[in-house]
Amino acid sequence: MRRTAARIAFAIVSATAAAVLLSACGSDKPADTGRHADPAALAWVDKVCSGVATGSAKISQPPAFDPANPQGTKTAMVGFLNSLSAALDDMAGGIRNAGVPPVPDGQSAVDKATTTLGETKTKVSATLTKMQDAKVTDQASLQKVVADADSTMSGLSEPEGPIKHLRANPELNLAFAESTTCRQVYGGNA
Repeated sequence: MRRTAARIAFAIVSATAAAVLLSACGSDKPADTGRHADPAALAWVDKVCSGVATGSAKISQPPAFDPANPQGTKTAMVGFLNSLSAALDDMAGGIRNAGVPPVPDGQSAVDKATTTLGETKTKVSATLTKMQDAKVTDQASLQKVVADADSTMSGLSEPEGPIKHLRANPELNLAFAESTTCRQVYGGNA
């Protein structure tokens, strides 16, 4: 049971936090050493990285599981899913609040990224509702709740998350690679 509960927490964190957050920026070097990002695109990417960081702070601590306390484990998972839902809102809001990227096809990239975040939130919300409504009285009932959550959350393990849609735009990709803010937020993987 403990492994199953830990697996669903790991899947949730991996599928959203790691996929969405850690892949936001690429490497320390610009993607094309002969070109540099447009300053307006760089400023836009800095806003996005800052907004994503706000969301990531809400899910930095996955829930603790106590196999001897099934109801407590369910409560911890519900709390984490609530935090995850709020974090996804913050991330989508951070992207939208940055405005239209000042690059060709920038709005299309934003639309794809925010759609992906919306789809992720829909799955999180469905999982949260099922988990809140589930009766958990023992290990077997908790295991069923976790299995249901695992099933609903399947498909969220895309390694690049919604940021891949932003990075698919060559101008934004260059800006992500050069962003000092992204490097500060995400360390050397910015």
